[in-house]
Order: sequence, then C-alpha cells, then structure tokens
Amino acid sequence: DDEIAFVEAMANGIVLQNDAVNTRLMSVDDAVAEGAMALFGEKYGDTVRVVIIDPNYSIELCGGTHVANTGELGILKITTETAIAAGVRRIEAVVANAAEAYISSQLQLLAQVKEQYKNPKELLPTLQKQQADNVSLKKQIELAEARQLVAIRNQLLTKDEIVNGITYIADIVEVTNPDALKKLCTDLKNNLTNYVVVLAANIGGKPYVAVGIAPTVVAAKGLDAAVIVKQHIAPLIQGGGGGNATLATAAGTQASNLQQVLIVVKALL
Repeated sequence: DDEIAFVEAMANGIVLQNDAVNTRLMSVDDAVAEGAMALFGEKYGDTVRVVIIDPNYSIELCGGTHVANTGELGILKITTETAIAAGVRRIEAVVANAAEAYISSQLQLLAQVKEQYKNPKELLPTLQKQQADNVSLKKQIELAEARQLVAIRNQLLTKDEIVNGITYIADIVEVTNPDALKKLCTDLKNNLTNYVVVLAANIGGKPYVAVGIAPTVVAAKGLDAAVIVKQHIAPLIQGGGGGNATLATAAGTQASNLQQVLIVVKALL
C-alpha cells in the first residue's frame, strides 16, 4: 500500500508540473538506445512512435493518442494492482473525469458505510471494535454449541435399542449446522460398541442425515454407511451424499421424510 501511494504521488507530481508531452518517430534501435520502454510485449515495426514526458521520467514506445501536456490529465488515481507473472506487477489507473468519478464513488461508499454505523467520528476504531466483538461472540456461540452437543449426546445414549445384536440409535435432533451431526456420530462411537447410529436434522427447511457404523458391524454384517446413504437415504430426501463405510452423510430437499429415514435404516439391520 505504501508503494502504491508513493507511485501515485510521484505520477501526480508530474501531472501538476504540466510538462509537455512530446512524440517522435524514430527507428526501434534509436528509441531503445535513448531508453525507450516497450510495454506489454508488443511487436513493433522498423519505425516507432516514441512518447516522451521528461527524458529523465518517461520514454515509451506507444501508438496511441495522448494529451499535449500532463496537466490535461487533471489527476491520476490508481485503482488496481495485480500480479501478472513471477516478479511482474500490473498497475491500472484512471485520470481526469474518470478519476474524479472513481474518487466520488469511493467517497459515497465510505459515507454509506459510516451511515450504517451511525456516522461515528472515527470509523476505523468502530470497525475494529465490531470485529473484536464478532470474534468474542463467535467463541461464545461455539462454546454454547459444544455444550449443546454434549447434552444431545447424553440424551441419545438413553435411547439406544438392540436390533439383531446391534446397538441402534436413531433420532431427529435439533442442531444448527450439518457438521454437528458428524460430530455427534464421532462422539457417540467413543461410548458404544457394535453400533449403528442414524441422526437426522431439519436445518432451515432442508434435511440432513449422518450415519455412523462401527467397524465391527461393517465387517460382521456387511453394512456400509456410504452405500446406505446413497441407495436408501438420498432417494427419500431427494438429495445426495457420500462418505465411507463407517461414516457418511446426506443432504436433500424433502425434510418431511426424515422419520422414514430412521425406519428404513432400522429395517436394514
């Protein structure tokens, strides 16, 4: 940012000097000998147009039309700076009316942002405080969600049933994001053996399902969580999913069939 500001200030210094812009036609060799710079890898003929703004400042090969003096540019404002190759940067700028319009639009945007924050005298400290508050609130939410998952896990452990020698836990739970279902499945496996867990949730009107199966059950019964998700659950909730044999998830659009999902998986045991 400091370098961009320096370049912009340097260019505007030349603009304010109102230096004459001179053009000359000469051979490529003579132009290069005088220090002319060819831009953008363009191909040039034997005779080239050389644009000079103070020989100590800018000598370039260019075929376009230009102002007669730098003062006609009014003001120069750099708008973007990007990398185009290893060690090569591209700077883009606007001048004159376009620069004034750009500055005006940026000031309008700044005014709108300040208005959103009730026009504080100092905007930056206000934004910094909000960022700090957001970080703090996010941590509080994460802690609350973690505690919620512990409570849900404890409730689920009281709902287990034995089906053909397999500990089966299935329920529709209230969580705020799909990852919570996977976390619950992972947490439950530390408290179970020979289990199949099916957890479903309606989040924002969309159905989400996670299936966890103990490796011992995968080996003994040939059950595969990913297969169950793709062949039996995804069609019910009109969606898709995937995973591996011990943990798979699905998402869809038909949340009304979540209870049916629990019944279908139980029938597979």
